[in-house]
Amino acid sequence: MTAAQASLLGQTYCSELGVGFSLAFRFQFVLSKAERALPGFVTRPFADQVLHTHEALPVTEITDRDGTAIGLILGYAMGEDGYILKGVEKLDLSAQDLDAVEKIERWVTYLGGRFLVFTDLPERKHRKIYPDPAGALGLVYDPNSGIIASTILLCLERDIDPDPECRPPDELLSNKGLKKLLPEFDPDTPVGGYGFGSTPDRHLRRLFANRALDIGTLTEHRFWSPNPDMPDLSVDEAADTIVSALQDMMLAFCTIGPGYFAISGGHDSRMLLACAPDLARTDTELYAYATNWIGTLDVRVSEVLADTLGRPFFGQIADSGPKGTFMTNRNSAMRTRHRFALGSGLSHLGDAWWQRGYARQLRQGNIWLRGNFLEIITARVWPRHDLTPSDEMLHALTNTRTALGDEADIARKLSKLEDWRASLLMDADRHLHDLTYLDLTLAPAQGSFYGFSSHTYLPPGNHRRVFEAAMQVPWKDRKRGLLYDAIIKRANPALHQVPLVGTATYRARKLGVPARDFLEQKIAELPSRAAE
Repeated sequence: MTAAQASLLGQTYCSELGVGFSLAFRFQFVLSKAERALPGFVTRPFADQVLHTHEALPVTEITDRDGTAIGLILGYAMGEDGYILKGVEKLDLSAQDLDAVEKIERWVTYLGGRFLVFTDLPERKHRKIYPDPAGALGLVYDPNSGIIASTILLCLERDIDPDPECRPPDELLSNKGLKKLLPEFDPDTPVGGYGFGSTPDRHLRRLFANRALDIGTLTEHRFWSPNPDMPDLSVDEAADTIVSALQDMMLAFCTIGPGYFAISGGHDSRMLLACAPDLARTDTELYAYATNWIGTLDVRVSEVLADTLGRPFFGQIADSGPKGTFMTNRNSAMRTRHRFALGSGLSHLGDAWWQRGYARQLRQGNIWLRGNFLEIITARVWPRHDLTPSDEMLHALTNTRTALGDEADIARKLSKLEDWRASLLMDADRHLHDLTYLDLTLAPAQGSFYGFSSHTYLPPGNHRRVFEAAMQVPWKDRKRGLLYDAIIKRANPALHQVPLVGTATYRARKLGVPARDFLEQKIAELPSRAAE
């Protein structure tokens, strides 16, 4: 770093708060015009700039068939052959092909995992960054400085200029350590999620999912959208495609290295578990935790799922109960909160699992598999009842998790939603809520996952083969659980018999009996248990 070059804001905040920079910004990157001295990061030239990547973030070189370097993959990506791409990935194209860009975009479209693809074809004036399907390895960029980075504190050389439409949560703004560093945010600004590409800074932008960022002009263009005329599939046809894709993803990600697969009593992780390889041949440990009462039911069901598969299981609950903590030192607890806040780009101070020290009890740096993004299979974001057109759009806006204020603020954001809808060809009756979920909801929320820097978070459900096949099943059938049932019954029927926590608690409430008692009764009635 030259004497005239300003520090990144993340460096300043870490120094002021006594947080290790390399710990807070693990698995992140910075692309800037000049080289910087960032602890724990390595550098390489890229597209006439300097790419800084954390030493824990894998980097794979992409070449054409002649060995010409044409790009990089950051993170973990699974190719169409079912293998994690690493080292050097040679594509079956020439950088000189007139359709080279189109071929690259087709290839990127059906990669799965948590990654960014950087391309550099100067002859084609093509220098872009492509996110994974959900924007799980997200990025933000500053149109003024030209810096591109994982999170906002790695993207700024100046103080934050507050966004006028959203502000960070009060727990963060009132935190004693952070309060002295952060600017004043208008208290009348709504608290909530940053939608439509916004960030806590009014100038910085978050890259939308399904769009690529031009490195030179810092403009976005859409590279994926579903065919609005895609034919319907039966649940059996879609399940065949989804099970095949999830089996490939689970085999690839369970065999990267030692780690934890976080399961629960819900739908998403169970679909992945049903599609997992023989875990006895891997270093992946089944794991669940409870930070509240309902979480204890998740741990109980997870234990039964592991037992059904004949696998060891680690259920984590604090000694003093699910509302307890593993943190015993107040200063350490505060540094843990600060570490998350900085690494996540000021999303929040961490969830209960993080703040109460659960993550600290696990093997640090291990893989951490989670069942995100599969809500599309159960049409979870679709309304339960018929709505008027205006209420339908309000429902869609709410599902983007964008911060909503007064009526004028809601009207402004509804207008943004209408503009987004007009920009994308779709059959709204079939796919409106699927596409708001994929396009607008996932990437902003995933940005905060950088904060979980103690482990390497990977989402094995993040694949467009899965998303596209699910969208071809009528949403009402998905809402009724038909696609979920077909997937589990195909992949591992024994897991389908184990009760879901949500279903069990709902039925117990209807019957007026304790949920735990009802759940234990259903567990006792399982064929494998009834015979004992």
